[in-house]
Amino acid sequence: MTPARVRWLALVAALLVLLAGYLSLTRSVTILADGQAIKVATRAITVRGALDAAGLHLGSQDEVEPSPFSLLRNDLVIALRRAAYVQLHADGRSYGKLTAERELSTLLAEWDSSLGESDRVLLAGRPVSLEEELPYSPLLILQVRRAVEVKLDEDGEQKTISSSASTLGEALAEAGVQLYAADRLQPAPETRLDGPITATLVRAEPIEIVIAGRTLQLRTAAATVGEALAEAGIALQGLDYSKPADDQPIPEDRSIRVVRVSETLLLDLENTPHETEWQPDPEAELDSTSVIQLGQDGVRAARVRVRYEDGKEVSRQAEGQRVLVEPQTQINGYGTKIVLHTAVVDGVTIEYYRAVEVFVTSYSPCRSGVSGCLNGTSSGLPVQKGTIATYLSWYRALKFATIYVPGYGPGTIGDVGAYPSGDPWIDLAYSDADYVGWAQWVTIYFTTPVPAYVPLIWPP
Repeated sequence: MTPARVRWLALVAALLVLLAGYLSLTRSVTILADGQAIKVATRAITVRGALDAAGLHLGSQDEVEPSPFSLLRNDLVIALRRAAYVQLHADGRSYGKLTAERELSTLLAEWDSSLGESDRVLLAGRPVSLEEELPYSPLLILQVRRAVEVKLDEDGEQKTISSSASTLGEALAEAGVQLYAADRLQPAPETRLDGPITATLVRAEPIEIVIAGRTLQLRTAAATVGEALAEAGIALQGLDYSKPADDQPIPEDRSIRVVRVSETLLLDLENTPHETEWQPDPEAELDSTSVIQLGQDGVRAARVRVRYEDGKEVSRQAEGQRVLVEPQTQINGYGTKIVLHTAVVDGVTIEYYRAVEVFVTSYSPCRSGVSGCLNGTSSGLPVQKGTIATYLSWYRALKFATIYVPGYGPGTIGDVGAYPSGDPWIDLAYSDADYVGWAQWVTIYFTTPVPAYVPLIWPP
């Protein structure tokens, strides 16, 4: 064997020894794929082998750095960008390709699609910028949304906005037009921007609402009182009212008062006194009484409507009366039957048909309560013992009736005196020589014979 051949065989043997040693080594590498960092310990020789060991098999359009055939070394970082199917919808046309490209500007350029100043690209409905790298996904759907013109009238001031936002509210927000809860935007903020649009914005202004003793401060763009109350969640119910009325415009002082109104019905009960009638009872003794029919007061109910405003009574209105119980007349009977009785008075037996209690005073010709002396009486009887004076009405009914007065004796009603009204009263006549003063209550007796006319009701 020639020396050259020996040297060549020795070199090959050395290489084989080195290769065997290299293959027996375990290398630790990092794979960056799909936004994740994967640590892999492998005996693979190449980048492709490391990817296969990690379960990441290269597709035809995937991109890897370094190349798949590069030899592995310890702590190598492998960047894998796998291909995705990317669709682009723009201006009514659709484009699609399988690519590992993630630069949005590059993709748009490949499809000859450019963006205006206010245009935007949406990925799954989310705006993405030209500088943003698209995330990994097996399918990426992009949409170019072209800007449209929004003409806005804000409290009479005109402005024009170019926007590719999906809704009117988003377009205004992006243009720095802040909307408050009580502002009024027509059309509504959620209106989609599918083409040019004209909108009107009325800004809310402060108002105060006074209700139930409280003052609410809020903002509204309402044109009428009713609209403002509705926005505040305040409903006028039943008899409630507002000042100004709910159909009136918001007042200049921007103050609204709500009055809560309630009404109740009351029954005002009133007694109606019953009447009393008297009728003769021929079976009952004179001066006795009885109840033939018991009387009962009536009851009337007046319906009254009471009105309250904010809890305070402001009016009462009668709404007619109704008789609940009719009054019933009481019928009393008075006795008319004359019954004779006897009694021993002052040691004398007398027969009488009526006994009554009266207040007794006395008089004489010169003690009659007038200047001078009076000897005459209304009946012509002399002023002396046995003549009795009383009220004019009694005199007319009992003229010449005979009575017996205990302590005085028999007498005849024959004169008229002047007395305070109310008490039953008689005056006992004396002569000046035998005068006796009286001032006391006494039971007197009407004695027989019974006159032709006897008053049935006492006092007459």
